Amino acid sequence: MNTWQAREALPEHAAHIARHMREADRAEVWASGLQTPSEALEESLSRSVLAWTCFVDGVPAAMAGVCPRGSLFSRIGVPWLLATDALNAVRRSFARHSRFYVDAMQDAFPRLENYVHAGNSTSLRWLAWCGFSIDRAPVNINGEDFFLFWRER
Repeated sequence: MNTWQAREALPEHAAHIARHMREADRAEVWASGLQTPSEALEESLSRSVLAWTCFVDGVPAAMAGVCPRGSLFSRIGVPWLLATDALNAVRRSFARHSRFYVDAMQDAFPRLENYVHAGNSTSLRWLAWCGFSIDRAPVNINGEDFFLFWRER
């Protein structure tokens, strides 16, 4: 049937997502921080002030959230989203509704910014859909090209 719902992210949701993480996200977390999918999800979730798990047909398919840049008093949030290929089954509905979650992140932080792997075309399309600006001048991180993206109130 391919239905989805978002719930508060819990550490136990991460194991399935890590095992089945889409290849582009797996490559991005390695290139950006030399982390495994499990390490990236664990660290991102532990630092987040808001985080959700997207379930597709009752199975964890993606996790997203926002961390403060630096201290908890930062006005800059670092949004993140890591997913499995199962998210493709609901991509249009997910995209339509994901702006709600990005707006919630922006309620917590007037500026959202992070880096996206230059080759992650799926993430680049989603970020543009959600209203992020993308600086196409590449930044080298661990020998890979990344683009800065941001959204500001």
